[in-house]
Amino acid sequence: MKTRHSVVRRYWRGLLACALAAGLTVPVLAPHGDQALAAAQAGVKLYMLPKFTGIPPFTQADQGASSFAARYGYQLDYGGPTTASATQQVQFIGSAVASGHRGIFISADDPAAVTPALRRAEQNGVTVVSFDSDVLPAGRSVYVEGTSAQFIADIQLQMLGSQIGYKGNFVILSAQATDSNQVLWNKLLVQDLNTNPKYKNMHLVTIVNPPDDSGPTAAKFAQSILQEYPTIKGIIAPTTVAVAEAAQVVQQQRACGKYVVTGLGDPAQMKSYVTSGCVKQFALWGFSREGQVAMCAMHALLTKSITGKMNDTFSCGALGTFTVKAGGTITAGPPTVFTNKNFNLYTF
Repeated sequence: MKTRHSVVRRYWRGLLACALAAGLTVPVLAPHGDQALAAAQAGVKLYMLPKFTGIPPFTQADQGASSFAARYGYQLDYGGPTTASATQQVQFIGSAVASGHRGIFISADDPAAVTPALRRAEQNGVTVVSFDSDVLPAGRSVYVEGTSAQFIADIQLQMLGSQIGYKGNFVILSAQATDSNQVLWNKLLVQDLNTNPKYKNMHLVTIVNPPDDSGPTAAKFAQSILQEYPTIKGIIAPTTVAVAEAAQVVQQQRACGKYVVTGLGDPAQMKSYVTSGCVKQFALWGFSREGQVAMCAMHALLTKSITGKMNDTFSCGALGTFTVKAGGTITAGPPTVFTNKNFNLYTF
């Protein structure tokens, strides 16, 4: 496990020493008052467990959570499988509990598979906050979503429709069928497609769920889609891995003018495809912000400021106040649509 040692305790001791030497009385201005300072003194350990390591979105979520963990005085560790594996996630959960971590952040590879292990962790006094991809509600206190599921569905249809004249067939190249957020986004997209007159001339041919979320697998399935459905107008890929691989396949086949590729992508990964003109629009929320909000929610739970019930509220510094919605869900913020006019403004 990779460990970050907090400097908060040394900071407060140094500040207090200087104040006493100068004969001053200095109030304690911890991020959330005395509770945050208590957390710093206790050296509470937390663990962030992504679906798999090595891709920018999860690294950015970790960086966001880490920045707020330092403010609160927590020790935040980060690690997980190198490829999507619920079995390995269960092993990491057990290891985190055995190592004395008081809280676990998790983006679930398979909600049903990891929830029993999370339940055992909770029974051992561990607080669980899911992010990015939810677990079953019984296995966590709250779930922090990057943005609202409905907005993701809406924006993906809008991005594709606006580029194909709201007419034609398309395919969704998704993640594994066990990915809870992908399942929900796709379900809401289909509902919009069937009920909004704006999309009456657009037709979803199929939803493709590869057996894993690796780049090579996504590229293989993108190639298969173009071979099997050569008359489609475009591909929606609601995963940062798949949208980049689909764009690469279309670009390599010199078919950028024939097929529209859009979905949820990381600006750094999508840069070459936007620069070449092969991808006109894609969207994403701030994973760093998602990590920050998840950290604030964890802190509020550990300090008993909230319990995770509907309408609980908590503060998250300059990000503002957040409210727990039905089902224990917290929305971190709105997504951003990226084009060649704005994507260089973002580094997340």
